[in-house]
Amino acid sequence: MKMPSLSGLRAFDAAARLGSFKAAAGELKVTPTAISHQVRTLEEQLGFSLFVREVRNIRLTKEGLELSAATNKAFSILTEALSSLGESENRITVSTTPAFAALWMVPRVKDFEDLNPGFSVNVTTSTKITDLSRDRGVDLVIRYGTGELEEGMFNRLLFTEKMGAFGSPQFLKQSDVRQMTLIETRWQNQNLPTVTWDHWLMRRGLEPKDFTKRRHFDEEQHVLQAGLAGQGLILISDLLVEDILARGWLEPFEPECLMDGLRYTIHSTRDRSRARKNRTFIKWLLSHSRETERLDR
Repeated sequence: MKMPSLSGLRAFDAAARLGSFKAAAGELKVTPTAISHQVRTLEEQLGFSLFVREVRNIRLTKEGLELSAATNKAFSILTEALSSLGESENRITVSTTPAFAALWMVPRVKDFEDLNPGFSVNVTTSTKITDLSRDRGVDLVIRYGTGELEEGMFNRLLFTEKMGAFGSPQFLKQSDVRQMTLIETRWQNQNLPTVTWDHWLMRRGLEPKDFTKRRHFDEEQHVLQAGLAGQGLILISDLLVEDILARGWLEPFEPECLMDGLRYTIHSTRDRSRARKNRTFIKWLLSHSRETERLDR
């Protein structure tokens, strides 16, 4: 059989990985029509269908599944090889949550780059889980959750947070906690366990229903800003306010009353974790870690 065109195989690979011609077009910077045409031409060259085309989506045929496994492996090898030869050899792309990026990662990125001249870090954010087997543009992810092991991947525990109460120095001059406005994050991911003001109050032997002055925000950054503005007592991760506390802009309220929160974990494919740039960055991240536990044995 004559070797099909590389552009057709690339269009098919992207559509198979991402599950739609539109998403493939976005990745390859072409139109969905162009992707559809390239895949159709590939099918004609091969003599069989690769996708079942339905009204709102596409799904792989048996032959499509077999070819997808082969193209995914082949293009992954090609991407790794080109990365080691090209400009991206020294650029590290990290995906994490908006709060961790803004309050921990971004303030420290320059420290890493100063320690490792020639390397640059590109921080991207998402509240959705990045599928590293599909997204070849991301070197590693830092996830927030319960710290589950991802089978067949590189996994490391970075931080286990503590949730505590914090306020501005001026605000904390108030002595009666019952008169304070309690501010917290309204969690979007219902699958994750949460630590709330009710938990904190009950731990102190207080009745949550007695505290009616409450305020909620969708993002931890907004909770933090409300605390800095003296609008109330905030419940937030000690990790996210580490730098703020060091500057004296916030102070802990009853610091002995900290509760275990969730975990930040590092994940990458095994191949990508072995690349020099990623090994260097992971080592730097772990130098900041308070943890000794390894997720993968």
